Amino acid sequence: MNIGSTKYVVNWQHLVFLAMLFGAVLWYLLEARSVSTATNNLLLVQPLSLVVLLLCLVVLPQCFRRADAVDKDELLPEDPLAPTLPTEGKDLARIGVLGLSLGIAIFIMDAVGFDIGVWLFAVAAMFICGERRPVALLVYPLAVTLATIYGFKAMMPYPLETLIL
Repeated sequence: MNIGSTKYVVNWQHLVFLAMLFGAVLWYLLEARSVSTATNNLLLVQPLSLVVLLLCLVVLPQCFRRADAVDKDELLPEDPLAPTLPTEGKDLARIGVLGLSLGIAIFIMDAVGFDIGVWLFAVAAMFICGERRPVALLVYPLAVTLATIYGFKAMMPYPLETLIL
């Protein structure tokens, strides 16, 4: 494909996958909106669909590469920026403990309220991921909790079980 005097190579596999994903999400969003436009029915579907559609548009230009830059973008084995999966026991344990803390947070939300559950999970996640500064462990989870609680209260037409907020 030529645009002006520059030759571009199209990565057809990624482009077809992206088009299928975009089409499926758009169809699902339109189908959900045709059934009901009530807030409680579209609370998760509509925002998530719009984010996925936006991300598809952001990723779209990556399907087109300049022909002279295709060989330069190959990842080298010694490339420090090459993506790697964690293989050390400590990293794998951290991932497992983070998943376990999310499960515990979900189960305790009925007992302690949504606000305390979100705050405890945010503190635990930051601590598990290596944050040790007390001010950051208090301020950031509080901001996340306030944004989450008041955001959900603004979107949902029914009461949210909270202990403090």
